[in-house]
Amino acid sequence: MSQDQVIRIMCPNLGCQRILAVPSNARGKLVRCKGCGTNIRIPNQRQPAEDVPAPEQKSEEAA
Repeated sequence: MSQDQVIRIMCPNLGCQRILAVPSNARGKLVRCKGCGTNIRIPNQRQPAEDVPAPEQKSEEAA
């Protein structure tokens, strides 16, 4: 991933909901919405679905 890529994220403040464009190197950091001043943590990059272990399913047994 090159550093010139942009992440688009919506402000979680329901009164604002502005779309923010932040550089990809801001992942894991706090940024402030210029519209309302809300602090937003930019999520880290997601892992591909095949790397994430599947949750264990409990089998229901009639006793």
